[in-house]
Amino acid sequence: MMNEALESEERFREFACNGDVDSMTALLQTSRIDVNSQNKINGWSALHWASKRNNLAALSFLLDQGADINLKNTNGDLPVDLTSNEDIKKALGGTDSGNFKESNLPITPNYLANPPFPYIQPSYQSYPSSKYNMEHTAAAKQNQKDNSVMSQLPPSFVPDENEVVLKVRLANSDERDFIEVELDRTKLTYEALLSLMCKELTVERRLVRKIRKLPDTVVRKDKDVKRLCDFQELELVLTNKAISASSRQYSGSNPVTDGLKDEQILY
Repeated sequence: MMNEALESEERFREFACNGDVDSMTALLQTSRIDVNSQNKINGWSALHWASKRNNLAALSFLLDQGADINLKNTNGDLPVDLTSNEDIKKALGGTDSGNFKESNLPITPNYLANPPFPYIQPSYQSYPSSKYNMEHTAAAKQNQKDNSVMSQLPPSFVPDENEVVLKVRLANSDERDFIEVELDRTKLTYEALLSLMCKELTVERRLVRKIRKLPDTVVRKDKDVKRLCDFQELELVLTNKAISASSRQYSGSNPVTDGLKDEQILY
């Protein structure tokens, strides 16, 4: 349980580093996160990262959640010492417009060594007079994504409001194409999703290790399923045990020898 808590806090700091306010919000709703937790090696908190990356939206969200502006990392740096953004400096109580510190980390976190595609930041200009409107921002980003997908569809396409269309495939298989499946919106549960994917991909349930929402999120419970949107890409990740004949039929080859590789989960 302790390792799980530390992992969640590390993910929270990673989201702060990347400016991913939606993921920070979701993590706070599903896990017991200390927003002031600090890395055991470098002492950086989520607020240090938001300040360092000059991310006003992430920083404002953290302050609303009670982040401590007086925390110091192992080098003695306050969050205000790490920013070059004047608005962030003022929000953290700083007044000096001099050069900010270039804090050297004893290690380079994976999310800096291999940064994700630049995260699209929500517009946020009202700090500190009002709270961050999380629901509005999340809905706006989801609408933007849905509209982008829908713009690529033929004009004659009319989505069925009673079902969500998902793209599914078998992880680590030579067959990389997705197939589209429909899940009844009145049955947005983990069990319903798992049953549908197993049926469509002809995989035995006992061989399923987990469902992965691409690129790197594990679907674990009903709430995760309810957040899925149209054309979300999903994978069935199988165990490293013997593969059933039904899964071999789907891949069109022998997945034991050439379709499925031993999987190492690195999160």
